[in-house]
Amino acid sequence: MQCRDYLIAGPITFRYSVAVKSISMLLRLDQDLQRTLREGASRTPYKKQELIRLTLRRHLRQVIQRETVVQRARRITNIEPWPRKTVDQAYRRIGKEWDAIEDAALRAQGKPAFND
Repeated sequence: MQCRDYLIAGPITFRYSVAVKSISMLLRLDQDLQRTLREGASRTPYKKQELIRLTLRRHLRQVIQRETVVQRARRITNIEPWPRKTVDQAYRRIGKEWDAIEDAALRAQGKPAFND
């Protein structure tokens, strides 16, 4: 049986054997996590390794789903967006009418008074 070690990103080492479908992993835990793991091992019938495996099996999917970053923007409303063809037509129509709207807005504004 042949074993291979791969050092990836500093302290994490993956080791696997060709005949066994498992991966050994070096994992650094902070003091608080070590205390919690010791407490779990003393209060349950599981050893530390088995407790870690059990916790990962039961909760890893939930953590992945909860922590996944959603790349697409959420919609603000429940109104469906306009089709692209309709948007293009609306902007073309606005482009033709825009000069008249600007002229009317300038006339409605009056002359500025600087003596206020």
